[in-house]
Amino acid sequence: MSNTIRTVMVGSWPIPFGQRLILKDYYSNLISDIDAYSTLQRAARVAMDEQIACGVDQIMGGEVFAPDFYHHIPPRLAGLETLQTRDTTKGYAGVGQYRVLERISAPIGTGHAIAYRRESAIEPKLSKAAVPSPLTIGGGFTNETNHDHLADLIDIVALEITDMVAAGATEIQLDAPSEAVGLVSGTRAVSELVELITGPLEPARSDTGEQKITRTVHFCLGDISRQTATEDQNLKNLIPLLQALEGTVDRVHLECSYPGQWQDISVLKEVPSSMEIIAGIADVKSTNPATSVDELSSKIHALLEIVAVDRLLVSTSCGCGRVPHDEAIRLVRNLVKAVSVG
Repeated sequence: MSNTIRTVMVGSWPIPFGQRLILKDYYSNLISDIDAYSTLQRAARVAMDEQIACGVDQIMGGEVFAPDFYHHIPPRLAGLETLQTRDTTKGYAGVGQYRVLERISAPIGTGHAIAYRRESAIEPKLSKAAVPSPLTIGGGFTNETNHDHLADLIDIVALEITDMVAAGATEIQLDAPSEAVGLVSGTRAVSELVELITGPLEPARSDTGEQKITRTVHFCLGDISRQTATEDQNLKNLIPLLQALEGTVDRVHLECSYPGQWQDISVLKEVPSSMEIIAGIADVKSTNPATSVDELSSKIHALLEIVAVDRLLVSTSCGCGRVPHDEAIRLVRNLVKAVSVG
């Protein structure tokens, strides 16, 4: 545990401007991971350097290989038929739709473990890797066979995490917006979600190897074109799941930037004491100017009335990948300044 508040990144970072045209073919699935290796590594180098320059305590690789979060994953999987291709111009209505034909597999992986190996090879400070949850990946799937496609996705994500751990990652983050949206909106029950978190994180159990692995789950309300997947906002509906995950999850990252979430901030007292809390207080979805140092500092002081300093970390509400480049830098710098001011 730390005696100071740590600043951490969530995952994505704006694609470096000078690499965008070169990466266009990769994002269109026209070139392979191998052929795009050096370009992706250069883009990640810029993303990590910018995070380091902002002064955050824990950087991430920037997800330059996945500027649209999880939407690149289904085209990499076997066992699916595409019903509707992803259309980024249509927001949530443009999410890809897929029919499950048979058992789903990932012959070339989801791209996340490969990315961690590529990025950690050039940056020794990189210790954290992230991958979307099975429920999130399968959000656009239909299940017209008798096979349980979520079981397949648990296995796929678990294999990805196994590779991340083998590559030296000491923190694994499971990005779980679909779980959060389901609980917050009341459309999902805790009982149906526990295995979708514990199953993928099994390879990162503390007793599976010599290296202690921090297991983190990131809960937000979704982010497509800087819009959430639900108008419902609360934290209280997430608490029962966190309590059920005690012993499996070491850190929880909670989006805390919306009014309904902040109104519920006192429920953080009910998060199991074994878990550290990453409070996502710097808003990446607002089109207003970046959250100010004063506002962030005020929120940190309020959090310290609820969460002990040695359990508290702060971050942006979600990844910065959909935020204009200059705004992302300003927002993260403000977060770092707010910690020092506080």
